[in-house]
Amino acid sequence: MKKVKMLAMIALCAAMALPMTSCRSRSKAARAKAKKEVKAPSKFDQAIADAKKQEGPFSVYFTKKNKLYFALPDSAFSREYLLASRVAATSKTNEVVAGQMNINPFLIRFSKDNTNVYLHRSQYLSTVRQGDAIEPSYKRNFLDPILKAFPIVDTKDGNVLIEVTEFFTSDEKSLSPLVTAPPAMQSRYIQGSLSKSASNMMGVKVFPQNIEIKSLLTYQIKPLGQPYTLQMNRSILLLPKKPVRMRLQDNRVGFFRSFREHFTTDRDKVEKYALIHRWDLQPKDSAAYFRGELVEPIKPIIFYVDSAFPDKWRSIVKQGVEDWNIAFEAAGFKNAIQAKDYPKDDPDFDPDDIRYSCIKYATTSTANAMGPSYVDPRSGQIICADVIWYHNVISLVHRWRFAQTAAVDPQVRKPVFDDEVMRKSLRYVTSHEVGHTLGLMHNMGASYSFPIDSLRNPGFTQKYGTTPSIMDYARNNFVAQPGDLERGVSLTPPVLGVYDIHAIRWGYRLIPEAQTAEDERPTLNKWIMEKADDPMYTFGAQQFPHTIDPTDQMEDLGNDHLKAGDLSISNLKIISKNAAEWLMERDKRYDDIHEIYGEIIGQYFRHISHVKPYIGGIIFNENRQGDQQTAYTYVPRSQQLQAMKWLAREARTFHTWLITPEQQAVFTNGEYYVHPSLRASIVRAFFNPSALMRIYQSELSGEENSYALSDYTDDAVKVLFEPSIKGKKLSSADIDIEALAIGMMLKASGLVKEEKSGSNRLQDEEELLATKFFKEEQLPCALGYRQGANANDMAQSFARITIAYRPIPTHVIAPLWMKQLKEIRRIYTTRKNATDKALRAHYEYQIMRIDNALSGKNL
Repeated sequence: MKKVKMLAMIALCAAMALPMTSCRSRSKAARAKAKKEVKAPSKFDQAIADAKKQEGPFSVYFTKKNKLYFALPDSAFSREYLLASRVAATSKTNEVVAGQMNINPFLIRFSKDNTNVYLHRSQYLSTVRQGDAIEPSYKRNFLDPILKAFPIVDTKDGNVLIEVTEFFTSDEKSLSPLVTAPPAMQSRYIQGSLSKSASNMMGVKVFPQNIEIKSLLTYQIKPLGQPYTLQMNRSILLLPKKPVRMRLQDNRVGFFRSFREHFTTDRDKVEKYALIHRWDLQPKDSAAYFRGELVEPIKPIIFYVDSAFPDKWRSIVKQGVEDWNIAFEAAGFKNAIQAKDYPKDDPDFDPDDIRYSCIKYATTSTANAMGPSYVDPRSGQIICADVIWYHNVISLVHRWRFAQTAAVDPQVRKPVFDDEVMRKSLRYVTSHEVGHTLGLMHNMGASYSFPIDSLRNPGFTQKYGTTPSIMDYARNNFVAQPGDLERGVSLTPPVLGVYDIHAIRWGYRLIPEAQTAEDERPTLNKWIMEKADDPMYTFGAQQFPHTIDPTDQMEDLGNDHLKAGDLSISNLKIISKNAAEWLMERDKRYDDIHEIYGEIIGQYFRHISHVKPYIGGIIFNENRQGDQQTAYTYVPRSQQLQAMKWLAREARTFHTWLITPEQQAVFTNGEYYVHPSLRASIVRAFFNPSALMRIYQSELSGEENSYALSDYTDDAVKVLFEPSIKGKKLSSADIDIEALAIGMMLKASGLVKEEKSGSNRLQDEEELLATKFFKEEQLPCALGYRQGANANDMAQSFARITIAYRPIPTHVIAPLWMKQLKEIRRIYTTRKNATDKALRAHYEYQIMRIDNALSGKNL
């Protein structure tokens, strides 16, 4: 029985085993088949497997291995973007500081083929009339150049995936923080090679309209291989499909501009024009705005103030921003510009984000500030702006205020100003730089519109300050004299000048009946002509590289530079005599006193520089067809002669008070070179070949009151050699002046060989003098063309270009100077028996120099 049961069970198990084996076999096959049917991950998915996805203008992926990918839909290839590059942090501040753009942002677009996505730099400087027969030719000749090609990783759901890591972590030339310079200039800039092992992607933030990419770049600086590390923030901003309406530029109102040209067969030439840079302000209530009511803009201009600002300055910096609301009210807007602190509770806020305009504090020893802005190149619309506030700007305004007003104002006779005194200066600095960010250029001709006597008038200065435009290099009232402050004379620039209000109105007020920029021209011209007879509303463009129009200068006050110089020099004598006592801090070194005396010299040097352009000066006029004005006039002979006499007087006397020997012995480290260099620079103004050419041109023009060149050379010698001509005893300064003048005449007459070493030495000393006392003026106050900028970045400001004024031909001037040398020899011959041994030696030596030259021994 047991055996039967056992067999039955075995049989049952055997019967059951057959289908079980068969089932297992079928299940394994099915699994293998199913496994074959599962697709391997796509290249797209593999690339972004561990990445964080963010949505913005297009999809952005950032992987755990710090790789950056863009996924571009078809719509991305029909839009334009602005690409910007900013230094977020740096280990060296030689060229740029944290928060500063290292290039001008530029316009880009994307295209693709089967293998690559191409990054193009868009051409926008030229346009063509749509539908014109020449349009196909235009497109063939204005191809958008390709900056970079990115291999397509894969395509999924219509999105093209590309890796862009290397573009943002390599030394990409279009974004590089290193300045591209020709070999002769490379020593001025940081040069080096990228260290790839010490460079990496740091992160990315994506918003609906922009992408913010941070990377770390490290360079090995040539030639010593020192490290130079920067954190860079690159922005890609989606621009609107339709640019805002541009406003056409006019040289009679000083706005930054961009040039354009338009091709069309409707005209007999290529149309060239310029558009101004301005923010897009649109009223919330258009009907009320055009009724003449003040209306808030839909999107106000907001500046965020760096949390690094000391609390004692923060409120005045904000005030300097919002002061511009006075001007915007003239344009029909209220609360158009606002100042806010950096947000503390907004995780999306980043001062490097292109959406934010900020006033940024740069802790460096640089004594300056600047206010760049960045535009949509298609329209001139300002997208964002920065004010870069260098820490040591406070030293700059302190020195200015002291050297310009300490003789008049006891409040500034101290090493550290009271907060309320300093706040006035910092308010001006802020407002001036914010003015640049609103599109306004320097107006160097503004201050000349004020009558010099008005600057000592309490009522006038309280109403107008020291200038009609704070966009001038507006300075404190160095014309005011002791006692004027007590009478109520204002010593500082205005909050805003009348020109500044006029300019904002002209640039920002909307014109209801105009449909195009061209339609606006009549109204814009009408607004200018309404002010044409009032010099306070005149715009004076900066001159480059030489100042030849004396009515349009930097750092001047009033319409009489000779009188202004006399009044200021009277003050400087008081300051020079007392500064060491006023600023004494017992037991300290004299470094600070030394610096202040440098500023006193610098202020004096400015007054000399204000008078030099009268010699051979030209006064420019921004004339228009039909207005009966010439483009320029010459400075009258009488004014030139007055300037020559003034300069000669200063050359003879400044050494008696400007850093006396006693003062030098105490705190100047023996820097006596200032005196001969300054004197040489004054004498050289009488022999400036370009100025002499302009005098010659004025003679040829037949203009009334012009200077005949022969009369000028006669007068120059009479002025410079007056003591010898009159038989007076010569001082050491007189001997210097006459010796310098003879040397310059010998050179200009062609009677001696070029004395390159001596000539260069004098020139080098003069340049050193200017460099020492004008360090801050060499820095840009507003963004213009930067070294290393790309070809599409055109100059954003315009200037009176004065380099075209050539030197006078030798055959014209040489005979006149030879005639004067012979006359000087005759005078010296009658004086060579002077009783003073040094004076007799001077006459004998100069006669020998002239004789050798006239005989040809020096040729």
